[in-house]
Amino acid sequence: MNQNTTEPVATAETLAEVPEHVLRGLPEEVRLFPSAVDKARIGVWATKPILKGKKFGPFVGDKKKRSQVKNNVYMWEVYYPNLGWMCIDATDPEKGNWLRYVNWACSGEEQNLFPLEINRAIYYKTLKVRVLELVSVTLHAFLQIPSLAVTDSNNFADFERIIFESGSSTH
Repeated sequence: MNQNTTEPVATAETLAEVPEHVLRGLPEEVRLFPSAVDKARIGVWATKPILKGKKFGPFVGDKKKRSQVKNNVYMWEVYYPNLGWMCIDATDPEKGNWLRYVNWACSGEEQNLFPLEINRAIYYKTLKVRVLELVSVTLHAFLQIPSLAVTDSNNFADFERIIFESGSSTH
């Protein structure tokens, strides 16, 4: 994924606009909610601790040449020996999966996910046991608020109250 955009996101994403196939494909430990990182976007939120080493993926989208990509916020570049560098572009939510909604974070201290290229496909692997928004910076993914990381059941109950009583949807 690349933080630089060639075309800004025009309007705020809403949960109502998330395609049904994306919602059906969510792993049981994550849900989509408005992002804490970028108010114009939806974010991926863990609803319970995710064990270190868990792999998610692959990132899904249209395979395109870099010159065909209009917005590089929702894409990864992958090298194909016979084609060269190609982009997996999930700008169109209908073409992507839930990994399209992984957003950016503020610092490397919050790193929680690491992207991997396996057989020309992008996967995310967890590096720490944490709960909250899964977000990425360039080639690393981060958790938005590490101070609320789950260390016992009381913290998780607090997390649920903060997230679910704030009026967010349960998708």
